Amino acid sequence: MNKLLLALGVSALTPLALAKPVIVTSIKPVSMIVAAIAGDKAEIQQIVSSTASPHDFAMRPSDLKKIINADTVVWVGESLERFLEKPLENAGKEESSIEWLALDGMALHNFAKEHHHDEDEAEEAHDDHDAHGDHEHEEHGDHEEHGDHDEHEGHHHDGVDPHVWLSPDNARILAKAVTARLVSLDSVNAEYYKGNLASFEKGLSAKDAEIRNALNKVNKVPYIVFHDGYSYFEQHYGLSHAGEITVSPERKPGAKKVAEIRHEIQENKVQCVFSEPQFSPAIVKTLLEGSDVKTAPLDPLGSKVKMGTNAYFSFLDSLSGQFLSCLG
Repeated sequence: MNKLLLALGVSALTPLALAKPVIVTSIKPVSMIVAAIAGDKAEIQQIVSSTASPHDFAMRPSDLKKIINADTVVWVGESLERFLEKPLENAGKEESSIEWLALDGMALHNFAKEHHHDEDEAEEAHDDHDAHGDHEHEEHGDHEEHGDHDEHEGHHHDGVDPHVWLSPDNARILAKAVTARLVSLDSVNAEYYKGNLASFEKGLSAKDAEIRNALNKVNKVPYIVFHDGYSYFEQHYGLSHAGEITVSPERKPGAKKVAEIRHEIQENKVQCVFSEPQFSPAIVKTLLEGSDVKTAPLDPLGSKVKMGTNAYFSFLDSLSGQFLSCLG
């Protein structure tokens, strides 16, 4: 009888003992880095689908449930995922979440000041200011360490380019933060998570060097991107960004902007205009009518990358390959 009771007791405790930490992520690039550390010891639940864009995403009841039940929510930050700010606060998950933009040691880029206009400004007035010359990021978008952001209240990063996952250096910082959180949530598997971090850092250094070597062959070739969101990747690898079709993906460029881009294409001898799979390529086709300029999709979210512990490396490979295919 005692043996039976003991067996029943162990059986009742087993599901609790085997429960994995539940990590809710905002977008796929965040999931990639979490997966590299979590392996098969934690459950990852992503909010924004791999084919959607966080720029115009709307929360669903099922997403709210994920947040409520999460052990930790890992997100980029309010300047990219504004839709998460209130739900995190309402669910009492704000303090326990990992906000990538707010991590110590992050090297952040600023958008040019003229990019930030009130939503009710006329589009043509906006167009008067958002044209770019070569490397305007470098002239107006200086790097900032997170610790210097005293002008921002709380976790707000007004004017900061939130596409931080495009920097291998910033990816390393998130990986360390995720490791620390998983170790605190699941100390039994602490060495497993730390080992995964070591493997990730080693693999990242090798992949970074490999991509730099490949992109060095095309880093003088001018191109235009769909939206102004690649500065981390471009500056890290020294690419020749010549402009963008739109500053914000949700804003369609007006006739004046289209004319300006066509002028930029001719003036800068642009070799490629990139589209994005998350948005209609119609505007790119309109821009390139009657020209010999090449076009190709550039996927900043890695929508077709297979998830797994090496997903972030595959994402960097995919993105660099997309650049090479059109610039080479």
